[in-house]
Amino acid sequence: SSGINAEWPLRPGNKYNISLLLHVHNVKATVWSGRGDHDKAYKLLERAKELHAGFLHSKEPPPKSYDEIFMDEKFSSDERNVMFEKLYTNTLFYLAQVYGVKGDNKQAAAHCHITLQRQLEADDFDPLDWSLNCATLSQYYVTMNNYQSARHTLACASSVMSNVQESAENAIYSDESYDNEKIVKARADVERCWIKFCVNLLKDSVKDLEESDLMEKVSKITEMKNTFEDEEDKEEKEEEKEEEKEEEKIVKAR
Repeated sequence: SSGINAEWPLRPGNKYNISLLLHVHNVKATVWSGRGDHDKAYKLLERAKELHAGFLHSKEPPPKSYDEIFMDEKFSSDERNVMFEKLYTNTLFYLAQVYGVKGDNKQAAAHCHITLQRQLEADDFDPLDWSLNCATLSQYYVTMNNYQSARHTLACASSVMSNVQESAENAIYSDESYDNEKIVKARADVERCWIKFCVNLLKDSVKDLEESDLMEKVSKITEMKNTFEDEEDKEEKEEEKEEEKEEEKIVKAR
């Protein structure tokens, strides 16, 4: 496929196949990542982002789903848009994984955050997996001392987890993937992240208090030192004045 960026208008022949192109780039990226070539996977996923941005820039209506290209399927414009954006969400999810493997935790966390947000907004996610991924993301924020974001992601994870448990109790989920044992384990994992959050918050709070107390002590010592030096200066000046007076007396006596 030819090079495409956000400013480059898509060729007439490509705009109908853009969903297929995006899907192919995602699949190829996962294949190369599985083979250990994460740089090649990264390039494919970045190109997929360019494909998505280029199509949005073209202001074209939602593209055909790749299912429509190979099978006798017909979807509405809204359905096409949902499927197209889901492909892009997958791109961001794969990018988060690749960034994690490459050791770029900041970008991995950023792409993970966007992925979770897009999944929630589209109402297209597995509640247990989503909650665990959200809770796991909070641990990165904890390491960065970003406790506000950590608390937010944990609260979101707990909220979705509570909905899962309530739905399971009401027998809304019949799928065995939501059996009680898995729900209890997932909830325990989320609560474990809460514990880590609280422990680290307390440690950092104590450290801040100690540093604050130390700074206060240093400030008092500095103040005492300055006071002592001022008193020494006064004494020296008084001694100098006394010496001057004695010299004057001696001169007059002569």
